[in-house]
Amino acid sequence: MATFTSSTYPALTLQDDDGVWARFEDGRFETSDAAVAKRLRSLPDSEGITETGGGEPAGDRAPSKRASKDDWVAWAVKAGATEEEASALTRDQLAEQYADADPKE
Repeated sequence: MATFTSSTYPALTLQDDDGVWARFEDGRFETSDAAVAKRLRSLPDSEGITETGGGEPAGDRAPSKRASKDDWVAWAVKAGATEEEASALTRDQLAEQYADADPKE
């Protein structure tokens, strides 16, 4: 399950020619549809949509680049960084440095 928040539009409805594919209520949307999650992850940062909670690393996969900093810190620690090292980096730095890392656990 992937969870997304919209800081810009709390009641956002996303649709295309095929109909509605995402509906945010109170700034939150959950989906288990991988294609919908992929579409949301590909939106520009300026849209204010961020993956939270459900985007945390699953097993041996890094979180999406749009996942929260907390998710990236957790992944970096799994990949061998200390909590202090990972926390000192920004989310984007963590994603750049650890996106292709393998977990050490």
